Amino acid sequence: MSTLDEKVPCVECGKPVSVKLASKRNGMCLRCSANRNPFFVLYSSLIDRVCHAPEGFESLSEAAKLYYALTLFRNEINNGGFHQFFFNSSGSYYDLIENGLGTFDDPQTRELLHRAKEVIFAEMPVPVDMEVRRERMRECAPSNLDELDQRFYSMPDTLTPKLKAFARERGLVSAEPASEQQG
Repeated sequence: MSTLDEKVPCVECGKPVSVKLASKRNGMCLRCSANRNPFFVLYSSLIDRVCHAPEGFESLSEAAKLYYALTLFRNEINNGGFHQFFFNSSGSYYDLIENGLGTFDDPQTRELLHRAKEVIFAEMPVPVDMEVRRERMRECAPSNLDELDQRFYSMPDTLTPKLKAFARERGLVSAEPASEQQG
């Protein structure tokens, strides 16, 4: 067995994990390592509340709504670009996200978001209803947003540290251990 194939049990759950990855995560598998990250735990809990609480998104505090929407935005863009952001339920939060990027003093990201909105929706407001938004998007090929996606990917990530600071300041997470502050 080569070193690349060698597995060790996760120190938390016992699941087999490659030696290389376990060494990067203090002996843990990805799930156990993520569950020690207070921001992962926060976002996972917000997803659960939005998807399963009777009031959904409206059940969140204003601070939690902003954290959820901006984290969702960041994740959607990083995963599939602006087209994916607008195509999925995340596009319903456009106004909150645009305002939140202003609050977080992130003018470059806000400008890219606004330009992507103009490419797809021109001067009309972004429809909150996903089916209406998707119908409008049929006229816009995803490739029309490639340049904006690439500009977003090439920018330094200034949003993540701001989201972490916001979550701490608003009491959404408690102070994290010093070893996790870089992640």
